[in-house]
Amino acid sequence: MNAVSQQSEMVDRVYRRLADFPVSAAEIVLELRTKWGPTHNVGEVHRFVEEVAACVLRHDDVEVGDTSDGEFRSWRLEPWDAHAKLAEELLAMNTFLDDKERYVFRKRRA
Repeated sequence: MNAVSQQSEMVDRVYRRLADFPVSAAEIVLELRTKWGPTHNVGEVHRFVEEVAACVLRHDDVEVGDTSDGEFRSWRLEPWDAHAKLAEELLAMNTFLDDKERYVFRKRRA
């Protein structure tokens, strides 16, 4: 399966899961590391997650933020600004993201 197909598959899977519960970027990182094994480095995994995040944020009903004490705190940014923030921070990391309270995606509440 090529990278574009893998990305589309992951975007669809994450978006479907959002109907039931929030999904963190760290969970996506873990899924990719499990699927890909140790042959992919931090930069490759985080770049893929950043691209998945960009696609997920294109959905009007999705927001991103952080959780603290079980409470979601939206970044309250436009999707492109949220993506830019996530990309800048995620791609600057030199270790795999494992904090499931940061970069959390969820469906907006009505």
